[in-house]
Amino acid sequence: MNIYPWQLSSWNEILLNKTKMPHAQIFFGHKTEEINNFVNELSKSLLCSQPDNQNFACGICQDCLWMETNHPDLKIVDFDSSIDDSSNSNLINVSSARDAIKFLELTSHQKNGKKIVVIYDAERLTISASNALLKTIEEPPNNCLIFLTVKNIANLLPTITSRCRLIYLPKPSIDAANDFLKTTSNEDLIDYLEFFNNSPIELINEKENISQINTVINELKKGEKIDLMNINASWLDNGLNWIINLLQKWSYEILLNKISQGYNYFPKYKNIINQLSLNADLKRLLMYQKTLNEIKTYAQKPVNKEINLNSAMIEYKKIFIE
Repeated sequence: MNIYPWQLSSWNEILLNKTKMPHAQIFFGHKTEEINNFVNELSKSLLCSQPDNQNFACGICQDCLWMETNHPDLKIVDFDSSIDDSSNSNLINVSSARDAIKFLELTSHQKNGKKIVVIYDAERLTISASNALLKTIEEPPNNCLIFLTVKNIANLLPTITSRCRLIYLPKPSIDAANDFLKTTSNEDLIDYLEFFNNSPIELINEKENISQINTVINELKKGEKIDLMNINASWLDNGLNWIINLLQKWSYEILLNKISQGYNYFPKYKNIINQLSLNADLKRLLMYQKTLNEIKTYAQKPVNKEINLNSAMIEYKKIFIE
């Protein structure tokens, strides 16, 4: 089983009657990686000639072997590399949509088989590509399936969403996330789940950065006593946006605790957060959040990262009442 455990109920519901599956479906939810993985496994299952009793692909038939290279009944729609337009290089243009439509009109290599088109991150569709695809969604060829994935369904044209089956893939519960970390030998990461929005997949992907997070927090928890000389260029190894995101969550935790005695991202440090919130000036704390939001708007642009980081840390120190 290559889907995540918290997706199993969605899997069973979708494949309950796969012979009457709607021809156009949009998958959306918590994390792009989880959504795309689910649709990839679903495509494998539907093309497999001998799926198991849970409808997972067998992995050994000819169709499954083709999935490892290029299955003749599956087309992944991506941007058109022949169009030289650097400003829109990641968009899916109308030419790519038309290629997908032509593909669906071909005969399947299997008797009564399906032709499947998958559009990952479908928010990349241009208006013209969306309109071209819409006509096929309204009047599909026989035995075809169109799968679109998107993190935020509002990023698709309403005319498309209204004609597709919408499938929400939920995030894991806290218990499911904890269990997943334990079964994958990552139980030492459980204390960091909240920081990664209860996403065990994102947490595991960021595992190598945990020590860096701890290094930064060890300075932040000093509050007004923080030594600005300890700010290291290595804090920027993952980019300015990464460190600003960490500062936002940490300062928001202080703000949340000051207003409501609550915790969100750092329950491991709740005693320290509580002490920092007592010493923090509310007005300065709110202004600091605004400052970080402003930095984040240009954090991924070619700016002087060191100056922006130093400025953010100086303002952080000013939050606290001396």
